[in-house]
Amino acid sequence: MSKLSRKKKDAPAPTKLKLRDKAMLIGVPILLLAIPAFVLHFSSIHQQTTSISKTVTKWKTTYHITDEQAERIKQIELDFHGSGSPFSIKPAHTRDEKHRHHEEISRLMSPEDGARFMRAMERSEGKH
Repeated sequence: MSKLSRKKKDAPAPTKLKLRDKAMLIGVPILLLAIPAFVLHFSSIHQQTTSISKTVTKWKTTYHITDEQAERIKQIELDFHGSGSPFSIKPAHTRDEKHRHHEEISRLMSPEDGARFMRAMERSEGKH
């Protein structure tokens, strides 16, 4: 049998997807990625807020901080350290920036407690 005598088979017509099928084909993978991303985002923010709240609560008793001062310090901490979202860029702070950050917090305290706070932050190299 020669090649010329063979009949060419017609290729089957491409199947057309319905709009609903296209939406499922695109939407399901997006949902499978988006749902864990949202959960990670909000759980990380919650963990960061909880961590900062615990730290400031410890400082309340150690440095005799009022509730108003504690709320202001929490906001300073969130502004400096970020919300905790894994999708945000966490800036690397220089030693000087950390020192200014601690000074800002210490100014909200009494002079004696502020000085003790600064000494504690310098000893721990600003880790809190």
